[in-house]
Amino acid sequence: MHTDQCLILAGGFGSRLGNITKKTPKPLLTVNKRPFIFFLIKNLYRQGIRDFIILSYYKNHLFNSKSFNNFRDAKIRVLKEKKKLGTLGSIINAKKFLKQSFFVANGDSYFDFNIRDLELNTLNKGKKIGVAITKIKSPLLKVSYFFKKKKLNKIDYTKKKTKYVCGGTYYIKKKILNNYPKKNFDIDAELILKVNHKKIIFAKHYKNNFLDIGTPKDLKNLSKFLKKNITKPCAFLDRDGVINKDLGYVHTKEQTKWSKNIFKTIKYLNDNNYRVLILTNQAGIAKGYYSLKEYNKYTDWFHDQFLNKGSFIDQTYFSPFHPNGKIKKYKKRSNLRKPGNGMIIKAFKDWEIQKRKSFLIGDKQTDIIAGRKSGIKSYLVENDIFFQVKKLTK
Repeated sequence: MHTDQCLILAGGFGSRLGNITKKTPKPLLTVNKRPFIFFLIKNLYRQGIRDFIILSYYKNHLFNSKSFNNFRDAKIRVLKEKKKLGTLGSIINAKKFLKQSFFVANGDSYFDFNIRDLELNTLNKGKKIGVAITKIKSPLLKVSYFFKKKKLNKIDYTKKKTKYVCGGTYYIKKKILNNYPKKNFDIDAELILKVNHKKIIFAKHYKNNFLDIGTPKDLKNLSKFLKKNITKPCAFLDRDGVINKDLGYVHTKEQTKWSKNIFKTIKYLNDNNYRVLILTNQAGIAKGYYSLKEYNKYTDWFHDQFLNKGSFIDQTYFSPFHPNGKIKKYKKRSNLRKPGNGMIIKAFKDWEIQKRKSFLIGDKQTDIIAGRKSGIKSYLVENDIFFQVKKLTK
């Protein structure tokens, strides 16, 4: 089972930034008109995280979850430490709020990779901790030096010219924290480096772009970095007939028959830095076959199936409208309903999307028309969508 919880480490002093953090903690520094932590939360939210706990110490009175919570159904809490507890100490301090497993992310670095891949591999290998590794040039980050003498995942960490470091993102099972007292502990020094690595830790190098904002130079590059890396190509996918078989007004798990290689396809898109957005007409709501509440419950279950397999769908857009509907408030024409392109227009407002490399796959001409209205390359689904997607992403 996947976890929907992530702890964000936001208690550091930010001393390397000097006067820049004299009044503001690093996670709250403004970039592109938003606090930096907003971008971290948005990236984790699209990957299925709904329970956020921000662990704060330095100037913790400035942390207010309402100022960066623009996310439907997300729970964001701020735990304010009275004394400095360090990265591991702050996690132990939050123990009563922790689920059986959870992610941990540094509040002053941006590491955009498929966190569900880290979770899936950690579980499949029977490990208790998953560590995401990145390759950087900066000597200022702590090198997880236990990697220097080991070959993990076919990566040679013995090369002297190569610096592999913890990317500040971890997957942790709660049980591993047993017997740790609540005191000032560092997660790398007191946990990662001291456990039996062969039995406890799964580590994987992710090639995705990484940036730590610990130095004035990196902070200066942050705006440009975010604009470049947050803007992604997108795979717009119809639901019934593309992701699952179109058996007529599908709205229960019993009705759901998955298309060939669909889980492999979605994970491939995630791992290759594509957004995955579903666009689905849901006239069954307008016609009274199922309620909006039933649709939302089914959609949550639908997304969960991908999360359990190391993948995720960024968001599902739907149109409940139909001109011949029985439910009054949904009985109307709407540009949201394909062949209208209202759902695509909304997606471009909600997400940073690189149109040139994006594409749409549907099973009806109404899908194709909606995509072409939006200037997106659009295709009818083929028998094996995995091979179709591989060709489109080359």
